[in-house]
Amino acid sequence: MRGPALVLALLAAPTAVAGQAVDLRVEANGRVARVPAVVAEGTTYYPVWALDRIGAETVVDVRGSRTALFGDTLVFRVLSPYFHAGGRVHHLAFPVIRHGGIVHLPEQFFIEWLPANQGDRIEYRGGVLRARRGAATFASTTPAPAETRVVVLDPGHGGRDTGRIGPNGLREKDVALQIAQSLARVLRERGYEVHFTRSRDTLVALTDRPRLANQWRAGRPAIFLSIHANSASNTSARGFETFFLSEARTEDERRVAEMENASVQYEDGPSPASELDIILNGLRNDFWVRASSDLAETVQAGLATVHDGPNRGVKRAGFVVLVGALMPSVLVEVAFLSNAAEAKRLADASFRDDVATGIADAVDRFFESHRYLSSGR
Repeated sequence: MRGPALVLALLAAPTAVAGQAVDLRVEANGRVARVPAVVAEGTTYYPVWALDRIGAETVVDVRGSRTALFGDTLVFRVLSPYFHAGGRVHHLAFPVIRHGGIVHLPEQFFIEWLPANQGDRIEYRGGVLRARRGAATFASTTPAPAETRVVVLDPGHGGRDTGRIGPNGLREKDVALQIAQSLARVLRERGYEVHFTRSRDTLVALTDRPRLANQWRAGRPAIFLSIHANSASNTSARGFETFFLSEARTEDERRVAEMENASVQYEDGPSPASELDIILNGLRNDFWVRASSDLAETVQAGLATVHDGPNRGVKRAGFVVLVGALMPSVLVEVAFLSNAAEAKRLADASFRDDVATGIADAVDRFFESHRYLSSGR
């Protein structure tokens, strides 16, 4: 498949196929890093941040990425096989894609184009992309940020709003707070500034939560994570899913939004706007919608590494708690409380810690691939 047909297929659903691609090994200054591969339409791709391992500086935006490497600037655009380097336009056999919120380049760029055009600095041999001695400084896996990165954790429900209750008596509000507390510990160890919309069993209005997040952001790179546990009348339903703010497309998406928005019944004061108003207000800034979609993809991929599923995918709906947050924002349903087996797992502290670690790893990957957030938009 080539040309427009391939581009449309990748736009619709770039799909990773486990076990069919070999991770890329990158060596610089005697140190080796392993870069994970994904497969889309039968082609192997590697994340653009692999270039940072050989001394590059990459900035990712909503259109693609820009990489400074060996005194040159390489500009890639998602869904295009063309890229700019050395003042010229170059052509790849397959287009650049975005997978899991991260820009990925086709294998051809790493194993053919780089060695051919940077042969005095880069070689590819025996499955290893190697920077020749003195050509690059090996970048760390999690480079220190130029400024503090802020994560706002929003444990769902609280106070007289218990959320859903599992067959084992486990309450959603407790599970959400426990996972958020575990996640905060991991993130703080990694250097993030973490804030809670609630740090104890208290009721906080849904509309107040994004307003608090905006205050804590204070113009710095930040994200908003609302933590929940799912529930359904079908007690066999299970798995995990991540939502961003947009118009619901399916009955299931509307069901989850109605369930989580029902918390407004416990609040004093006027009711929030209708769902239509929520959508219109929430979509005023397309920049944050796109970034939130990327964050949802990345969080969902992180959960997939610690949760045996099923992976219910990234979804969209009109959640009150996400409206007005001036940062990438998602609502995570980590498992189904209505499912006896998953309720039992949620009661296990080790499983909650695993969930927290999966989300923390996703946060790392998101900030790494979205450095443009530092611009303070």
